[in-house]
Amino acid sequence: MSQNHEETIIEMVNQSGQAVMVGNSVKAEEWLTRARQLDPVTCELELAKRAWANQAGSAAEVRRRRESVVARLGGVAVAAPDRIDAWRALADYLNQLGNHEGVLRATASGLKRDPTSIELWVRRTRAQIALAQLDSAARSLRHATKLAPTHDAVEALIRVHPMCANCGALFDTAGADTCKMCGHDGPGRGAVVRSVRAKNSSKFDVYFPRVRDVIADSLNMPDRIKKQLTLDTLLKRHLKRTNQQCANVLRALSKEFGAAFDEPLFHSAVVGFLDLLIADLIRAINPKKDNTIDTGIRQKALADHITRS
Repeated sequence: MSQNHEETIIEMVNQSGQAVMVGNSVKAEEWLTRARQLDPVTCELELAKRAWANQAGSAAEVRRRRESVVARLGGVAVAAPDRIDAWRALADYLNQLGNHEGVLRATASGLKRDPTSIELWVRRTRAQIALAQLDSAARSLRHATKLAPTHDAVEALIRVHPMCANCGALFDTAGADTCKMCGHDGPGRGAVVRSVRAKNSSKFDVYFPRVRDVIADSLNMPDRIKKQLTLDTLLKRHLKRTNQQCANVLRALSKEFGAAFDEPLFHSAVVGFLDLLIADLIRAINPKKDNTIDTGIRQKALADHITRS
């Protein structure tokens, strides 16, 4: 769904609402019909957002209306299972209703279609934490961290929910006294804890933020895409670029890292598939030759470089 189409649908729904306000139900339905013909899922998502925001009536009436929104949106998601935005919106509304079991079902359905959706993994992790399924939450967060170690929402979860050093489950809060899974002392009692990030740190994690910025600049990517760019998700799905664009990225990264590349590995990088090219180029960076990073970070990256070489 393009941004232009989304804006057009929003305008059509606005026109339908204005027609309702002047009592012209026929015109209102005509506008909605046109919007649904353009993209029925986006139209339903926009209608759901407006119905959800409607605070008219008592608290009980508002809740009934919102439950109806969830029921309708659930039908939309089932009818168009590949629309991850529908599963994401459904999970958000279920979360606001306090239906965390429903969030798990919605995210599971969405992840069957797109197992690399960071937004769904984050929502699933939060629901598991709310349900005190802290061992499952740890597995979900570890998976999200592997997919997108620099994603803002992933980083926020990592900061707030350290791992128990005894059983590996997440703590429900950053200052928890005990682990709810095994009873081991938590950070609130000064116990040593582990970070999910520590289990997934590698040379790729160290260098990818810089590589991501270079890619975004060389391909003129908008900020909203740049912030979500990961090697395992958007690179493979959205950046199937031409040889010329791969060459642009190659030149930009050569300028960024220069002599830090191991020459044989650099020359063996695959040009033509951007995800393979980026993986090969990161693999070719030799932290020992890179004087642009902190000594401690270099040591971690170097250890991973030696392991992978």
